[in-house]
Amino acid sequence: MTESKISRRAALGSALAGTLARPAFAQAFPDRPVRIVVPFSAGGGTDIAAREIGRRMSETLGQPVVIENRSGANTAIGAEYVARSRPDGYTLLFTSGSTMLVAPLVTRNLSYKLSDFTPVGLVLDQYFGLGVPPRVAGDIPALVEKARARPDGVSFGHTGTGGVGHLLGEKLMVATGTRMVSVPYRGFQQTVTDILGGQLDMTFEGIHNIVPYHRDGTIKLLALASPERAPPLPDVPIFKDIGYPDLAVDAWLALFAPAATPAPIMEVLNRALVAAVDSPSFREHAASQVQNARSSSVQEMSDSLARQVEVWRGIIEPLNLQLD
Repeated sequence: MTESKISRRAALGSALAGTLARPAFAQAFPDRPVRIVVPFSAGGGTDIAAREIGRRMSETLGQPVVIENRSGANTAIGAEYVARSRPDGYTLLFTSGSTMLVAPLVTRNLSYKLSDFTPVGLVLDQYFGLGVPPRVAGDIPALVEKARARPDGVSFGHTGTGGVGHLLGEKLMVATGTRMVSVPYRGFQQTVTDILGGQLDMTFEGIHNIVPYHRDGTIKLLALASPERAPPLPDVPIFKDIGYPDLAVDAWLALFAPAATPAPIMEVLNRALVAAVDSPSFREHAASQVQNARSSSVQEMSDSLARQVEVWRGIIEPLNLQLD
C-alpha cells in the first residue's frame, strides 16, 4: 500500500472516529446527578419553579437533578459560582433577567458577565408588579400623592440593588417626581414579613410571589409593570393604563450553563428542559402561579438575550445608576 493511500485511510479513520465520538459523548451524559444553582433564598417563587423543572428534567435525563440555593450579593454569589464551574453540564444556573442582563449593566466590577454563560433555554415569562398593603394606599394616584407629601417617608423593598424590582422603583420615582427610600432584601420572604409587620411600605416583585397575599387581601397589587395585563388578574391595571407607559419590562426565568459547555451536552440539556417546560403538569403549575411556561431552543434564547441587552441599556442609562 502506498504512503498516500495509508495517509488517506488514516485521515478517513480519524474523521470517522470523531463523527462516532460526538453521539457517544452526548449519550454518556449525564452519568451522575446534575445540580441546578438558584441564586435566591429557598422558598421563594424562583426556588419553587427550579424544583418543579428539576424534578421533570430528571425524568428525561435519567439522573437526579439537585437544587442548591446560593443567595446573596444580588444573585452574584450563585452566578459567579456557576460561571467559574467546570463546563461539563453538571452545574447549571436557574435565574432571571435581573442576574443576566440588568446587574452587568449597572454594577461596576461585577464578578461575572453574560458571556460567561450559554443559555440552555427559556422556562417562564413573568409579570412584575407593585404590591402595597391596604394601610398605605388603595391605588397608584393615592400612593403618588402620599409619596409627594412625604419625601423619603415612603419605602419600597426589592430583592437586590440593581435588580428589576430596584430599577422599577427608581423609574417610578423619576416618572412621578417623588423621592422614596430603597430597601434591598436577600429574598422575598423577609420583604413580605416587613410589609405585613409595618416596617416596609411596598415592593416591586414578580407577582407570583405577591398573588397569594393579593388574594387574601393583605397586600394589594396596585399595577403591573408589564406590556399587557395578566389574564388571571383582569382587574389589576398595567402602569400604562394609569399614565406611566415607561414602567413596563419583560421578565423571565431561564436555565444557563457555563460558557464553553460542549454543544452535544447542551443539546441533551435543552431536550430535557423543553420536555419539562412543555409538559402539561408544568404548564398547569405555571398558570397557577400567574406565569407563562414557554420553552425555547438554545439559539432562540441566545438571540433574545442579545436583543434584550440593548432594551435594558435604554432603560438603565437615563437613570444614571452605577453601583459598586
